[in-house]
Amino acid sequence: MTHRLRRYAAAAALGAALLAAALSTTGCFNPFRPRVGSGFAVSLQPPKPTRPQELIRLFKWCWENRGINEYEEIFTDDFRFAFSVRDSVNNLPITRDEEVEIGRRLFVDGTATEPRAYRITLDFGSNLLAIPDSRPGKMYPWHQEITTRVILRVELDEENIDVEGDVTFFIVRGDSALIPQQLKDRGFGPDPNRWYIERWEDKTGGNQATGPSLDGALVAVLGPRDAVAPARDPRSDAATVRTIRASWGELQLRYADPFP
Repeated sequence: MTHRLRRYAAAAALGAALLAAALSTTGCFNPFRPRVGSGFAVSLQPPKPTRPQELIRLFKWCWENRGINEYEEIFTDDFRFAFSVRDSVNNLPITRDEEVEIGRRLFVDGTATEPRAYRITLDFGSNLLAIPDSRPGKMYPWHQEITTRVILRVELDEENIDVEGDVTFFIVRGDSALIPQQLKDRGFGPDPNRWYIERWEDKTGGNQATGPSLDGALVAVLGPRDAVAPARDPRSDAATVRTIRASWGELQLRYADPFP
């Protein structure tokens, strides 16, 4: 009996080794580390937006995991992205449908001139403290707001885009939110245990400085697309990758125009 068990154990160990080798050499799908776009993403469950803080953590999850389906579900029908004072010149606020389309292009499809993201990291530099909504007519506790510092990096095929600064999210409880018809058709209703983003005000700043970044890459000022010199794939030679400092609004505009 002992000899037989040893043979079974040896066979199981050999099978596990062969499976691991197949996954690493043939590119077979590994359900514990699925591919997203041209890179890898960690397969974690998205946060449930049952509180204001969890809603913003879900927003972060959507960007880092390029979760476009979940991204469609976190904005009200009357949502607006408000550009910073500098970026608002000649730029109207972005609507919900436009924001979802921007997310789809950045996360999944790319555009004719812009690639989809290879990797996205988003960190909050301050606590997600929810306070009563400061806008007139917005009553607590149904309406609240969170201001936080953000550090965002979007890695594209040939350049990185860094965004840093403050943003303010105005959020609304589900029983006071204007639910999009698209979500109503999926069964979403006036749920007091679910929160939505009603307004997102950008206060980040680009065009700050030029010079070497911490990793030795070149930091460039965001300008016309033809002002960005070609660079090789960052995965093959990271030293040649340009890092662009931008506002979040500038990043949005790169994937916003033209809309269908």
